[in-house]
Amino acid sequence: MKVLHYVNENTLSWANPFLQLLQYFNEMGIENLLLCPPGGTLSEKASTYGVEVLYYEPKFSSLPGLCRGFGKIARSVNPDLIHTRLSSAAFIASEWKHITGCPVLSTVDKYAKLKYYLKSDHLVAVSSGVKDWFVESGYPQEKMSVIGNPLDLSFYKPVMNVRERIRSEEGISTDTKIILGAGRFVDWKGFDILLQASEHALEESDFIIWLAGDGPEKSRLESYVASSPVLSEHVKFWGFVHDIRPFLWASDLFILPSSEPEPFGLVLLEAMACGLPVIATSAGGPLDIVSDDTGWLVPPGDVKSLCLTIQMALKDPEFEFKGSASLKRASRFDVKTIGDEYIRKYRSLIN
Repeated sequence: MKVLHYVNENTLSWANPFLQLLQYFNEMGIENLLLCPPGGTLSEKASTYGVEVLYYEPKFSSLPGLCRGFGKIARSVNPDLIHTRLSSAAFIASEWKHITGCPVLSTVDKYAKLKYYLKSDHLVAVSSGVKDWFVESGYPQEKMSVIGNPLDLSFYKPVMNVRERIRSEEGISTDTKIILGAGRFVDWKGFDILLQASEHALEESDFIIWLAGDGPEKSRLESYVASSPVLSEHVKFWGFVHDIRPFLWASDLFILPSSEPEPFGLVLLEAMACGLPVIATSAGGPLDIVSDDTGWLVPPGDVKSLCLTIQMALKDPEFEFKGSASLKRASRFDVKTIGDEYIRKYRSLIN
């Protein structure tokens, strides 16, 4: 089986899990070709995973009929199936699928416009929330499946002494709870909600808040913390980090406070793969990931509810158990499990 993976972008926040999936496909005897624009980090990383890379940068991605270069590449490669990620890739690939006569499967990882996917043969939504969005928008339900994003669990296995080293460097005792939030600092990610809730929770509880990330809201968040005597002593901004794992290993609780539905919530899954109990908002992807055993769900944008949940979580006698349950549940998204689901879908579409 030969699969052409088309991603019309060259720098991706989810590049490693994506390439780990392709690496697993290689191990299972699937011939994979990755097609992406030149430059960026995706192709560089792909070589370390043993994935062959082809290059194409469309001049008019909004006009797929003019993207003849893709048609030429597809004809020369002659794959059994084309698998796309991102809207413009699906738009272009489905327009030119007649060149090879092979099906186009498109993974959808956001609440995208329907028009980009109308000609795809099958859509794989990364969460039930994304699937429901497309079905409500008019896409045939029988042409959709839900397969979550993959994660190589072995990649998140704690490295001995990292937790102790980081805490020691930061002067944080072993019995002090650290709450971690991570992501892009944009308004809908809800980091302002997390800070407001934590400010109130600190009136009855004692903990440290670490925020890892960057974005247009960073200055506003830093100003809010600086203006609060309570938060200024308990919050640290780490900026953008290339490897989130050490911060997860050193933390005790992870919070995803998004005020709008997350399409999936990969960093939430990463936290669970590190054995952390989690708090997330009850909308979108987290509904597929978080269970009562692994953590808590709160209404989006609800400061009071998040505050009370933080206080309750830190006092929960089953706190450690929830961490173990998180790791077990994360195994449902292991790259081999997700990879096997995709392979079955590939075979079904090809047949």
